[in-house]
Amino acid sequence: MGLRKFFKSVTKIFKPIIKIVSKAISWLVPKPPELPDFGTSEFDDFEKGILVNKQSNDASIPVIYGTRLVGGTRVFLQTSGTDNNFLYIALVLCEGEINGITEIRVDDKVVTFDGSMADNTQRSVASSDSNFYKDGVSYITIEPHFGSDSQTASSLLSTLSNWGTNHRLRGVCYLALRFKWNQDIFGSIPKVQAIVQGRKISTFDGSSNETTNQFSSNPAFCLLDYLRNERFGKGLALTDIDIPSFFQASQVCETQVTPFSGGSQINLFDCNAVLDTSKKVINNVRDLIKGMRGFMPYVEGKYQLIIETTGTASITLNEDDIVGGYTLSSPSKSDKYNRVIVSYINPDRQFQVDETQFPPIDDSSLPSADQHNTMKTADGGFLLEGRFDFKTLTNTYQATEMAEIILRRSREQLSLDINVGFDAYDLAIADIVNITHSSLGFTNKPFRVMGITFNSDYTIQLSLVEHQNSHYTFATQTQAPTIPSTSLPNPFVIQPPAGITLSDEMIEYADGVVITRLNIVITQSPDSFVQYYQVEAKKTSEANFKIISSGTELRHEFLNVIDGENYTVRAKSINALGVSSSFVSATHTVVGATDTPQDITDLSVSMVGSNQMELSWTPVTDLDISFYEVRYQNVTSGSTWNASTPLAKVVRRKSNSLVVNFLQGTYCIKAVDKLGNSSANASFVTASISGQQNFTQTQSFSE
Repeated sequence: MGLRKFFKSVTKIFKPIIKIVSKAISWLVPKPPELPDFGTSEFDDFEKGILVNKQSNDASIPVIYGTRLVGGTRVFLQTSGTDNNFLYIALVLCEGEINGITEIRVDDKVVTFDGSMADNTQRSVASSDSNFYKDGVSYITIEPHFGSDSQTASSLLSTLSNWGTNHRLRGVCYLALRFKWNQDIFGSIPKVQAIVQGRKISTFDGSSNETTNQFSSNPAFCLLDYLRNERFGKGLALTDIDIPSFFQASQVCETQVTPFSGGSQINLFDCNAVLDTSKKVINNVRDLIKGMRGFMPYVEGKYQLIIETTGTASITLNEDDIVGGYTLSSPSKSDKYNRVIVSYINPDRQFQVDETQFPPIDDSSLPSADQHNTMKTADGGFLLEGRFDFKTLTNTYQATEMAEIILRRSREQLSLDINVGFDAYDLAIADIVNITHSSLGFTNKPFRVMGITFNSDYTIQLSLVEHQNSHYTFATQTQAPTIPSTSLPNPFVIQPPAGITLSDEMIEYADGVVITRLNIVITQSPDSFVQYYQVEAKKTSEANFKIISSGTELRHEFLNVIDGENYTVRAKSINALGVSSSFVSATHTVVGATDTPQDITDLSVSMVGSNQMELSWTPVTDLDISFYEVRYQNVTSGSTWNASTPLAKVVRRKSNSLVVNFLQGTYCIKAVDKLGNSSANASFVTASISGQQNFTQTQSFSE
């Protein structure tokens, strides 16, 4: 009896099984997605706020894996001494126990201490530090606590009445700080940041032997630590985890690759992450998995970890193995990209969010098939751009490699759904299978298993996605340019707009109503952390401003201002923390309808009959025109407006002509507004006849 017949015979003695679906947490999946949409690149507020200092006694405590620059949460703040010239702070950085702290920054300046950062050891500013050591005085004292479960209270803070020996903050990494006031050094509460070598964790070898309490930035072991932790993670037991699969994944992560020609080798994947412990565990798990192209299926009661990389097929399926039909689909426009932009954390840019892309902006060195314009042409001329964020990556070459794989993967991503028999019983999520099928034209074509369903008719439904080993060969890249060192601005000090310009104009609505509008143009602030601008205005004679608009735009407007009135407008910058800059202001007297109409400079004449002629002109653009006044003087030279006799009033603003009986002499015209103001200068044209009509136009002039 064959295995397939045996399987069927055995299952008949049981009740029909219900549908069972095998799923895996995955770094990136075909539609319909099991994960949130990764089509946008937007680091959330937590990532944006990592580098700032917050004041709170109930904020979540982040977890740091690998190495990151972070701010912290002030959980204690007290002054002491004569005139309160000492400020004491307890600044919580992260969950413990960490490996160490390599750098301290105060107000974006690196502080040099009189020794390295050691657990529960006070350090003062070194005399070589010109920023915080002056006239023989150290203005900062620091005492780091790395967050062991047995750490003692801070000796630096215990000198204060509000910090006792029971204030140990066990399991929490924090800095105890003392600042001596100096108005030339500190303008406000100092902002403190630290480069932290994160949690000490457990690692495993190929025999599943555990080594505890050591620093590691291997993504597989960082994920394993998070899954096991009972305080901030999932709290899984070792019996719930397939340790050999995590070890194998760790080896893939530590594969040495050459980032650029002549460059030192780096790991295929590293994890340098700050996790928000207020998030759901699954969301943090997804962030960790995403940074190493991982799959985490649940197989036989244990969580496995598999890296999407090169591999060989575990089984070959052909037409005889497929029960019924199949569903084959190509990637739609929404699933395919000709440009992929990846956001990551760049240490060379002060650990700020940075971007890289594939193909690069200058892709001339790439084969033609890999160039953006070639792919765009193949896609019907459409820009198909995908944006992805990787919160655990801090290496531009790793990030660029991710962008390339996502792009290549999207362009060769056939999806195949088939039902098979017992032959596929041992398959698991992320396994590779070969498909041979004559009608599809497949001969040992590799696919990766993305979903497994055990059906009630004893067949197994496989959801497969095309796999290409060539996608996962690390591509040697062009060396990234060196980024000059910069200093981050103080997030509690934000620069105002560079200026503000005011002007007014009249506008006309569709119903013919004309109003005056004050146009406000802000000159952009040089501060890169501006979130939006707030614009306020008032009559200069009034006491209070009112907010008229806010937003990221540089152009704003104030409607229905009063002609002839003087207005004061001010604007300020506001950052993501809600910190406001000082105001810049400007004043403006609204002209509006009080302004004189424009001059008409193009009056001309032409005969329209034996004894009539047409005066023509271009209408002025003023919206408050009441009429055009036409005058005549019986002279062919030396005519003036005041000496001329009113001939007609043309009352339509957009009128551009007038037919009059021919009279030899000089004609002139002005525009007159609703307030009775007329053009400063008239436009003149002389009409004369001597055997033929001869018309001469003169320039406008002031009387």
